[in-house]
Amino acid sequence: MRRSGLLAIVVVFVAIVATHLDAVPIWDGKNFWSCVTAAHDVFDPLDFRCYSHPTLVYLWLWHLTQHVWPWNPSALYVVNAVVGAASIVAFDALLRVLFPNRRGAEYTLLTACYAFAPLFVAHAIFINFDYGATAFFVLFVSCLLGRRLWFASAFAIATLFTKEAGAAACAAASLAFVVAFIFRPRVPWRERIAMLRPYAPLVSVPLALGAYLLAMTLVRHEAGSLAAAYAPTHIVIDPVDVMVLNTNLADPSIRGFLADIFILNFQWLYTAVIAVALCAALIRVERPDEEAGALARRGVFIAVALVLLVYVVTRFRFSNGARYVLLASPFVILAFYHALLSLTTRHVTRVIYLAVCAMLVFLSNFRTIDIVSRKIFGTFTFGSHRMLDMTAITGGLRLDSIVYNLEYLYLQYLFGDMVSDVRPRYGSVLLMGNAIYNFPPDVDGRDYTLTPNPSHALPFFVAIGDVKRDVIASHIRSDDEPFYYVAFANADNSMLAGLLKDYPLIGKKQYERHGYTLDLYTFRFSFK
Repeated sequence: MRRSGLLAIVVVFVAIVATHLDAVPIWDGKNFWSCVTAAHDVFDPLDFRCYSHPTLVYLWLWHLTQHVWPWNPSALYVVNAVVGAASIVAFDALLRVLFPNRRGAEYTLLTACYAFAPLFVAHAIFINFDYGATAFFVLFVSCLLGRRLWFASAFAIATLFTKEAGAAACAAASLAFVVAFIFRPRVPWRERIAMLRPYAPLVSVPLALGAYLLAMTLVRHEAGSLAAAYAPTHIVIDPVDVMVLNTNLADPSIRGFLADIFILNFQWLYTAVIAVALCAALIRVERPDEEAGALARRGVFIAVALVLLVYVVTRFRFSNGARYVLLASPFVILAFYHALLSLTTRHVTRVIYLAVCAMLVFLSNFRTIDIVSRKIFGTFTFGSHRMLDMTAITGGLRLDSIVYNLEYLYLQYLFGDMVSDVRPRYGSVLLMGNAIYNFPPDVDGRDYTLTPNPSHALPFFVAIGDVKRDVIASHIRSDDEPFYYVAFANADNSMLAGLLKDYPLIGKKQYERHGYTLDLYTFRFSFK
């Protein structure tokens, strides 16, 4: 059961990623893709810091693929699939260490909850570093609990050199481990120190960070603090408020992230069990035996780590980018299972609940079916479907915030269908709503497919907002030439009404895939 169940999970996860290798980087993913293509062959820390993030390890892994498949982002998704599969295996091993002597079905279903978490799957196909940091973080925690300490050190170093939040996550998990398993009550300090000695290899992690900071002070040309040498601190206006003080639930950005962690994509099923278990613990009297002590230590480890991780991932709050909370998601699942074990001793009951969770989480990758998430976040219409309006709590544009499952990919797939059908000429005017940031994808002028390579891209004039007549005219070559408005579902298409009033509409066509639609309006421009 163990091998077959785990193998099936890994195979399905890799298969999901493999079916979307044609995805082209958009939004922030396009920025990160530019870091991959700009990196030089000679390793230089300055080249492998993507937008001042400490992305040396993961960006280097991605960059290696471009020697084999240049200008091919699908190679990056292959790396994501491999790293993700390794973290899935590590999560299964972590469950077996933390929760020994459980049935194989429970391990398999819990691992499925982690492997098929829509945030995890969607970001395996959206170029970002939070995904890689999360995968390495799970590998680190699994090796730490499994006492494979040199491997734990290596994965911790990989985590902190993939995203700065990964360093804080590793520190949080390490602190929780020491509090729960080393600094136990009524244990002499001499014994505690003796228990710490085998973990000496972990000292290599802060040493690696220190060596990096020292190297950066020698090679960086701009002035700045040590923190700036490691993370993009320049984007933080008030570091004390952001990093230390602000835990105010009246702040919509914090509420948005808490909803991402504890509600989104049926995670409320985990949260409900945790909440019930906490209430039950307040009135339950445990017998003070050795088994109860072991359970308490496990609970302390999970609780301390989860609280610290929630604090870490809610610090950077410029938008409700759900990928920022990925690091906390594995410990939400661990806390859920620990709570479930405390509520019921019946294996059948646990398996039924876990199976329901795993099935709903899996299906949420492909459709927004969670009615609680719909109620909390609100929705917007995408053809005959509805997607979560992830910006409703915090405000802002529906860009990479809507990468909470795989449905966002239909935006570019439908655009690809449209351009391959219409085949707009060189320099054509494409108007759209306010979701233009690194979108739509470039179009290859040779075959009208979407391309990540700008050297082959057709130079369309793409604009948003109230585009003046003289601006459109400057891009029109002849009288009665057509121009286009592309009505993307995630954009504010209010300007369309003005176009319909001011210019003759000569055609409207709807492109459709599995109920998701894209409307194209073709207008005629006349100089008369």
